[in-house]
Amino acid sequence: MMTLVLRNESQTIRTSSTCAVALALLTMTFLAGASQLAKGQTGDDALRIAQRAPGQTAKNLGLGGTGVAGVVDASAFFSNPAGLGWSDKSWFSGSVTSIIAKDEGVFQAPGSIGSREEEVTSVGLGNLSYLFKIPTMRGAMVVGASISEVSSFERGLFFDGDNNANSITDFFIPFSDEFFLEDDGDGGVFPSFDRTLSFIGFETFAIDLDQDLVDAGDPVPFRAAVSAGTIVQTGFVEESGRMMELNVGGAIEVSKDVMIGASINVPFGTYKFHRVLEEDDFLNDNDGTGGTTDFAFLSFSERFESEIVGANLRVGISAQVNENLRLGASVETPTYYSIEDNFSTRLHTEFDNGDFYSYGGDSSERAGTGTFDYNVTTPWKLSLGASYESGDLKLLADVDWIDWSQLELDSDGFSFDDENLAIKQSLDAVVNVRVGASYDFNAWQFRIGAGAYQDPRGSILGSAAVATVDRERTYASGGVGYKISDKINVDIGWMAEKFDDRYDLYTTEVTDAPFVLEEVTRHTVKIGLSFSL
Repeated sequence: MMTLVLRNESQTIRTSSTCAVALALLTMTFLAGASQLAKGQTGDDALRIAQRAPGQTAKNLGLGGTGVAGVVDASAFFSNPAGLGWSDKSWFSGSVTSIIAKDEGVFQAPGSIGSREEEVTSVGLGNLSYLFKIPTMRGAMVVGASISEVSSFERGLFFDGDNNANSITDFFIPFSDEFFLEDDGDGGVFPSFDRTLSFIGFETFAIDLDQDLVDAGDPVPFRAAVSAGTIVQTGFVEESGRMMELNVGGAIEVSKDVMIGASINVPFGTYKFHRVLEEDDFLNDNDGTGGTTDFAFLSFSERFESEIVGANLRVGISAQVNENLRLGASVETPTYYSIEDNFSTRLHTEFDNGDFYSYGGDSSERAGTGTFDYNVTTPWKLSLGASYESGDLKLLADVDWIDWSQLELDSDGFSFDDENLAIKQSLDAVVNVRVGASYDFNAWQFRIGAGAYQDPRGSILGSAAVATVDRERTYASGGVGYKISDKINVDIGWMAEKFDDRYDLYTTEVTDAPFVLEEVTRHTVKIGLSFSL
């Protein structure tokens, strides 16, 4: 339970509806404050952390991420470690990756619609791997290790438009069970808040207590700083970071042309989120007359950074059925993620008479700032694959099955019962499909691939009133490889990822709240080099 009390006594009382103020108190149970503002604590955000992209090497990227049947490539650590057993020699490989993410956003609010486009780029390590073939009298045995990028969070969104129906100041107004009024000792009352954002809004006069509403017995006697006319809303959302995975594993031939393999995997990474929303009373509709305040401008920003580390086990089998056909299957245990969120919130308001107020950024202003630790456990993942080879042509296909309704969150000292119930009700099992093909021509190999990853969400979690956005991810890829010598190969792979998304400026519980419909396209290029030893 958290109680956040009135703005400081030294602050200017700007309106006649503001009651007498008392000394500032801030008694906050830390987990309660964190639970309201830390962002990686819903099924939607846990899903973002857990989902991965296909294509861990340059060769695998060009093939659409296929390989469950068994491939002699570092991507086998990720898709099916049994495939490593088909290697006839030791090798070392590595790649660099470049990502270009484009976000086309369409801002929609009552009285306005507009579009903006933003593009971000990043460059980093694609993978670094080593495999050692153990000398044996018969059969095959290999061990190795790898580190690979398995997903990227890079994207950026800009938006702007007019809104004649509401404001984020409406979002700051608490519900009736999120505050209580106390006697100030002088015949008036002052509010104490159980909601951090309402407290911050009250501290900066983005919302204020209305004495007339108090006298009338209104259950929520607050008014927003923006109460009339049209405002301009502008802002941006920046997301960055990526997930890597460290693998240690190997494979062994248990009978003729049958490999089994296993790997211990440690996914780790960082996710960063920064958003800013600005509102400008550009027509001066709120001028202090007609029951309005003299609001001029506000800027609201939130930042958080998640440090993520996890662990799981992956086992698989790969069998050469006949001269042309190879089949494979792999099972991935649930991944247990430990996550630490560091978050901060800042609100700045300005008024026509020159007054301005800010909260956040000062060491004494701790509401909306802190650290929160929690855990995410992902579902089991089952994969099947097949490859067919005839002459210089090779065809591959993979299928994954994941029941995302089994995704769970937990934390010491905080209950995620409501969030986990929402996950079970809102997420479904999905089937992800990948196909690929390659053709050898002398020292060259040409590759293509495609994939479709179903959206497990029927709607935004916890918001049944929000229109469904199909976030199915589709992939198309191509690549080329060249054998420089018997021991050296160079590969280039490209993949385009496309999906739709939706960003809400603030809660949909505000009637006709604005939102941005997004079309995200992400292009990934990997350049890799492998050496046989």
